[in-house]
Amino acid sequence: MRVLQLCHKIPYPPADGGSIAMHQITEGLWNAGHKVKVIALNFKGCEVCPDEIPENYRKKADFEAQTIDTRIKPWQAFLNLFSKKSYNVARFYSKAMEQRLELVLREDDFDIIQMEGLYLTPYIAVIRKFSPAKLLYRSHNIEHFIWERMAGATSNPLKKWYLRLLAKRLKKYEMEVIHQVDGLVAISPIDLDFFRKNGFGHPAIVVPVTMPRLVQPAGNPEVKTGTVFHLGSMDWRPNQEGIEWFLEKVWPLVIKQAPDMKFFLAGKRLPPKYFRYASNNVVVAGEVPSAVDFMADKQIMVVPLLSGGGMRVKIIEGMAAAKTIISTTIGAEGIGCEDGRQILLADKPADMARLIVECRNDPAMAASIGNGSLDFVQKHYSPEAVMPRLIKFYQGFYND
Repeated sequence: MRVLQLCHKIPYPPADGGSIAMHQITEGLWNAGHKVKVIALNFKGCEVCPDEIPENYRKKADFEAQTIDTRIKPWQAFLNLFSKKSYNVARFYSKAMEQRLELVLREDDFDIIQMEGLYLTPYIAVIRKFSPAKLLYRSHNIEHFIWERMAGATSNPLKKWYLRLLAKRLKKYEMEVIHQVDGLVAISPIDLDFFRKNGFGHPAIVVPVTMPRLVQPAGNPEVKTGTVFHLGSMDWRPNQEGIEWFLEKVWPLVIKQAPDMKFFLAGKRLPPKYFRYASNNVVVAGEVPSAVDFMADKQIMVVPLLSGGGMRVKIIEGMAAAKTIISTTIGAEGIGCEDGRQILLADKPADMARLIVECRNDPAMAASIGNGSLDFVQKHYSPEAVMPRLIKFYQGFYND
């Protein structure tokens, strides 16, 4: 079976949630003996040089990167106010990408074409025109939910109005485009249920992010009680919003009860403004070379999301490292873990602070949550548990 995987960003190295989600599909198909070609969008202004990607990956994936300028341009954003189109989606259309897809589809045949995320859907027309392959949409998030939640969280009237406008147009687009594909690969049961309730009648499957058990670094460093961390892409607005809430509303309550505790903030593309939070109790690490090494000696992972959709891949990664995870309800959406057994949930600052201090004061309780999360992720999110179902789903189209 030949699969063309269209990625909304460079999927290698698999260092953040989106890239992990995409690369695990690629690798799982390779391991099952199928051929995968990867074409990825490469964002102007923060481009990844293809030469930095290992040669064996580039060859095996027949990898291509297409540079695209998605930067927000104030004049275009202003003009968009007078149209009915989604500005979020329009930024991801590129004539050069469309032309490259046409050439690839003229020269090669595929059984399955999978679009990773909503922002590849502007290319449906060219795919349909030049390929008879079955076209699948992998929903990484229900995108308009993110913008609705951000609108609800802001108190600025003008910003609230604009975010609601973006969310309304994005929802309209999302509800229309889903009916233009042959199948849906949803990242969580919540996402699949939403699309089914909104009339999606084609074949669909839930395929979460897969995560093998993480190998501990050499020396197996001892976990330091009272260490708290957050790890995630810090150019993603929901992460920024959540971290600011945590540092301003939650962490002061923690330090008041346990002045010796430390919080470590790490993530790709961390805006400079976050370094102002650095103190004796807050270490701003920025981008780290290895997520596994960064997590190894720390006790508690916090996921303080107030908006967002899909699935928090970093939670799955933290579970695979047997970390004690404390999250908001929104942060844990779609994962299926149980509060008090595999994760701890809190939506109010005082409640989250209390749980953090309890984990510091009772390491055995915290460790039991971490061990429960490891058992859970191995049962439900290992490649061995997930990939055979996806391949069978693909083959249902292929055999037709």
